[in-house]
Formats: sequence, structure tokens, C-alpha cells
Amino acid sequence: MRAAVVLLCAALACTGCRRARHPHPELTVEEPAELRAEIDATNPADEGQLLDGFYPREPQGWRWSAPQFTVTLAAPPEARGREARLEMEFVIPDVAAAALEGVSIAAVVDGRPLEPWRAPGAGRHTAVFRVPAEAMREEAVIVDFSLDRFLAPPGDSRRLGVIPVRFRLAAAGAK
Repeated sequence: MRAAVVLLCAALACTGCRRARHPHPELTVEEPAELRAEIDATNPADEGQLLDGFYPREPQGWRWSAPQFTVTLAAPPEARGREARLEMEFVIPDVAAAALEGVSIAAVVDGRPLEPWRAPGAGRHTAVFRVPAEAMREEAVIVDFSLDRFLAPPGDSRRLGVIPVRFRLAAAGAK
């Protein structure tokens, strides 16, 4: 009789105490956003790729950068292991022209400094940097930008750089 009780307890232990798993009705699982090779600095959907050095969007939708700022971009498959082109489209507004005229923009990709680019003055510009093949080995790159000067408006504690519009990483020679 005792052996029958032990067997019954063993059988119950193996099958009992398991509840059916039901997901919590309020729990959501979000898929990680896919990195893109081209991002718009004003698009809320691309904010996750603006890693550091960006001020909140102004009421008009654009945003200032700080003198140092960082983005991450997907490396296009056709550019992996090959030379690439990094583009940063930005604006120097007329109100900042005196402080930022001739500003030098430096970029570092994967710890490799790229040739700096100098902005001629106020207006919309596209800085273009050559990215060596050695920096294009991963599926994504982190780009650290730095400016050699900034705007410090009176009564504003922010150190304002440029107004970034778009960042793009493409294979060298791509349009």
C-alpha cells in the first residue's frame, strides 16, 4: 500500500503544479527598431539613432545640436568592407552666421578620424566625408561629430552647434 501511495505522489508531482501560461493582457512586446542608413533629424521615428548631443525639437520641428554629437547609422550591405560616403545635411541660420561662419566639422567613425569639413557660412549645407573600408566592417557604425566653435546666446545655457537635417551613409560612388 505504501508503494502505491509513493507512486501516486510521484505521478502527481510530475504532472501537477503547472499552470497554463497566459500572457499579461497589458504586456506589449516591441520589436527593436531597425537601424537605417539615412535618418532625418526632425523625424521622431529616427530619434533613437540620435545618440547624444541633440537638444529637444523646437516648436517649428527642427532641433539644435550641441558642439559634440553622436549618431548611429546602418552600414548599407553594398558598403560593408568597402569605402563609403558619410553625408550630414545641416543649416547655419542667419542669426548664428557671425559665430559659426567657417565652422570646422570633424567626424570620427569606429575610432577613425575623417577629414574635417569647413562650412562657408550661413545657409543649408551638406558636409561629405570619405569613410575608409576599415571602418565599414560592422552592420552599423557610430559617428561622433565635433564642431570647433558654437553659439552661446545671452540668457541661454545651451551651447548651440548647427541645425542637423539629415544623416546618410552610402557606398562610395552611390548617388
